[in-house]
Amino acid sequence: MTDLDTPPFAFDYDPGAIRYGRGSVAELGDALADRGRDTALVVCGSNVAGNAELMDAVGDGLGDRLAEVFAGTTPDKRLREADRAVERADELGADAFVPVGGGSSLDVATIASVLRARDRSLSDARSEVRETGGIATPEEPDALTPLFPVPTTLAGADLSVVAGIAAEVDDGAGGTEVVSTGVGGADLMPEALFYDPALFETTPEGVLAGSAMNGFDKAIEALYARDRTAITDATATRAVRLLVDGLPAMTEDATAMDRTVAGIVLAQYGVSRPGSMLINVVHAYGHGLRDAFGVQQGLAHATVAPHALRAMDEAGVDLSTLTAAFDVDTAEAAIGGIERVRDALGLPATLSAVDGVDEGGLDEAARVTAADALLSYAPEGYELTEADARAVLEAAF
Repeated sequence: MTDLDTPPFAFDYDPGAIRYGRGSVAELGDALADRGRDTALVVCGSNVAGNAELMDAVGDGLGDRLAEVFAGTTPDKRLREADRAVERADELGADAFVPVGGGSSLDVATIASVLRARDRSLSDARSEVRETGGIATPEEPDALTPLFPVPTTLAGADLSVVAGIAAEVDDGAGGTEVVSTGVGGADLMPEALFYDPALFETTPEGVLAGSAMNGFDKAIEALYARDRTAITDATATRAVRLLVDGLPAMTEDATAMDRTVAGIVLAQYGVSRPGSMLINVVHAYGHGLRDAFGVQQGLAHATVAPHALRAMDEAGVDLSTLTAAFDVDTAEAAIGGIERVRDALGLPATLSAVDGVDEGGLDEAARVTAADALLSYAPEGYELTEADARAVLEAAF
């Protein structure tokens, strides 16, 4: 098969309205008004709330529709944060959530929307997670509080119908344990999204670099995923080319930032849709490293992606669409292009250079990786064993 061959596909995708461009955040209030929404609760973390340039732009965009800024989210994304957001939205009578910043704020706002629609208390939600392992979507989708995200990082978690959260639940022995859980469903797609490159420029350079590799890898993985289509091939190919050009200079040049943000939007397009995901092997490694060592996903991807791709190439996975996106002749040349972007971002090239990672924990990271549910979306015929994962992690170390 060549990169121009087009197998039959079905593509059912209904993203939120996408607004891209400098100054697009000024349309935030109009978007709420068009959808009959009067009062918005901004959901973000304390660092984002302290970014005056960013928050002034969001506030100006919302105008008198801004109810309050709820600065209660954290990178840990705990269920109690979503519960507190629900409480404040109820107190203010807010009929929209505006998550601002990174994926943590969007996930917390999404979970809050679900809990609010189902009238679930924190105790009820924790019990549900303990009993079922997840959080169900509401039977009446119209009860959901719509989301209007304003992203300012490059991880690409915005055009999504899933949200992850951590919950403290009864461990059955009189104590508590923290478990990863989440929710998913077509009705969770944000109502409208605002990608304003000027706002990304207010984010600290280190945060942008750490998130960029995660977003970049969404485009890369879309090009060899089991459920890839001609549509996602097109958006992912364009994303790769924009990101290869934009990422290395994004903090120095406005045009490079514009290309970077546009690339991230295209990298997300169609990646997360009900019943079909395009992120797969590299993201499974990211989850393994997160669970074993607490490694931030962008750093995990920076170190492991080249080695994971080499292993897939050696196993005979067809990477011709990836090589075409990079406009090169071999998979190794495409991998070299990924490494150059990583190095330009100043990200670590080895796991041993990442704080908190030690060789003794690689077995656990390999175990989690090989059991990750995302591997069900890996390239057709590719099987990742625990031993294979351990070998890749060792090479990355």
